[in-house]
Amino acid sequence: MSVLQFALLGLGLGGAYALLALGLVTIYRGTGVLNFAQGAVAMICAYVFFALRDDLGWHTVPAVLLTLAFSVLLGVAFYLLVMRQLRNSPMLARIIATLALLLLLQGLAILLFDVQTKTPAPVVPAAPVTVLGVPIPADRLVLAAVAVVLAVALALISRRTRIGLAIRAISDSEKGASLSGLSPVLIGALTWAMGFALAAVAGVMLSPVAGLDSQVLTLLVVPVFAAALIARFTSFGVAVAAGLGLGMVESALQLVTGAEGAWYTWLWTGPGRSQAIPALVVILAMIFSGRLLPARGEVVRGRLPVSLPPRYRVIGPLLALAVGLVFIHTVSSSWLAAGVVTLAGVLIALSVVVVTGLVGQVSLAQVAFAGIGGMMTALFANAGLPFPLVLLLSGAVATLVGLLVGLPSLRVRGPSLALVTLSAAYICQVAVFSDGRLLGGDGGYNRVPAASLFGRELSSTAFAVVALVIVVATASLVAALRASTFGRRALAVRENEAAAAAAGINLKQFKLAAFALSAFIAGLGGSLLSYQANVFAYERFTVFESLHVIAMAAIGGIGMVSGAIFAGLGASGGLFSQLLATWEADAYQLIIAGGALLIAIQVHPDGLASTAHAIRTHRRRRATPAPAPTSPDDTDRSTSTDQPVPAK
Repeated sequence: MSVLQFALLGLGLGGAYALLALGLVTIYRGTGVLNFAQGAVAMICAYVFFALRDDLGWHTVPAVLLTLAFSVLLGVAFYLLVMRQLRNSPMLARIIATLALLLLLQGLAILLFDVQTKTPAPVVPAAPVTVLGVPIPADRLVLAAVAVVLAVALALISRRTRIGLAIRAISDSEKGASLSGLSPVLIGALTWAMGFALAAVAGVMLSPVAGLDSQVLTLLVVPVFAAALIARFTSFGVAVAAGLGLGMVESALQLVTGAEGAWYTWLWTGPGRSQAIPALVVILAMIFSGRLLPARGEVVRGRLPVSLPPRYRVIGPLLALAVGLVFIHTVSSSWLAAGVVTLAGVLIALSVVVVTGLVGQVSLAQVAFAGIGGMMTALFANAGLPFPLVLLLSGAVATLVGLLVGLPSLRVRGPSLALVTLSAAYICQVAVFSDGRLLGGDGGYNRVPAASLFGRELSSTAFAVVALVIVVATASLVAALRASTFGRRALAVRENEAAAAAAGINLKQFKLAAFALSAFIAGLGGSLLSYQANVFAYERFTVFESLHVIAMAAIGGIGMVSGAIFAGLGASGGLFSQLLATWEADAYQLIIAGGALLIAIQVHPDGLASTAHAIRTHRRRRATPAPAPTSPDDTDRSTSTDQPVPAK
């Protein structure tokens, strides 16, 4: 097949990118939110449609109409129940809310549908047609044409209708538009409904082309962000052109992924190389531009999650060691394995506390750093290096990757940095962890020999004790940092970078130090996971796991060391998973995580670890008498002529 034919075949994937990018642009223009759940919405709507058409026997048109109605209701409900309450909250809260929706929809798909990858029958005719002398399935062309038509329609609506002008006014200045009588709530509900409907069209039309797969469709959001960024989240036409172009380039690169040549061809040959191109575009665009997300005139009244200084820096670690040792020596082997996974999850959550909770850099790549540590563990352990040295070297390599990923934080922050780190995690998943050549194995797996210390192989119980000591020591280190001058300055950077720089704080130093330290801690967690399973398996270090860790850390308390303990308990394969498996309810874990986070981010955004602090604060407020109201008479007397008059 020629390059032209491969590129034209990419019109189907590019059309889906374009439709999803249109939804992202619509939502951002109306509400200023980056919807990380756009791919998940496309996924759940695709499952709804094909369940109606293939399982229940509905005709295509009614199934499409009901699916679109479902997507609209989902968008309106999500906005009214969640995003409306967070409309004036910090950016971190709104990002976490969309991540929670992603996890919730992923869990619902696993629970309600058969998520085994399959290729359903086409929605539109797929007979081949000749374009530029090469045969192309008609459904690819239809998908691209639908994206173009909808882009033209949205552009006309934006420029020629009152609704479009209202959305543009809200985007320019939400406060000013509100004073003019426009309703941000109505505009927000409308834009979320439109964005979700566009995602539904993309999911339904793409599934017969690329396959119906819950994870693949959900992860489409990463390349889609590349198209939206090229369009600067403002132009519908540019978003469609960029989406179509990225799809065609990605398809054309399939021709060279299997080719062999000189030694350097491994850079573009092998699994995942073509899929990583859009994510690489996101990273490069952010680094060289830094301002692809247009600023919005909105007032943020909320605050970031509280980061309290540790109260029990001595008794806390001792109590953790005591409880951990009792647990290790009293539970069965299955619970012991889950306990080690929990300990590794605590380490990864601690890395989130360092980089996001203390310094305020939104990183969605922490599990990717753990994956680097796990992969290096397989290499170093098979090279015969001792267990302690393997841990340190694996953490050191993860630190180098963390510094590399953290470099864009010197130019971008907030949602832009979240996009960069998400793209980096995606590249690690599709192009690094899954490439068996990097490990000398097949399919991303490599055996890891059992850990040994002082010449003796560690039993599962002994290894759990070592892991417990490592986690307690690391948590104590992070607690000490929080209570130190470094911690106070880090919080100053988190709260206001401009004020921190004016106070003489080196922003670059703190950001890079946070990424380096967090990556080292996450690398230790990944190393423990590889040793615990005696194999490096890249399925443990996917983008979904990164999002799951962020969700658990937010529920536990993203700014506190004790919050990382709650997050570790909810880690995939950890103690909470083991408990659900005992109750035969393990399929509900993502639903519980996503639903709990949607509630927690509104009701108790500081996390479970701050509950005692919230209770103490509430009691102090109730015990403190309110100041007596000042009456007008008192005010008059305070300014009356009864006051002494200074002599002339």
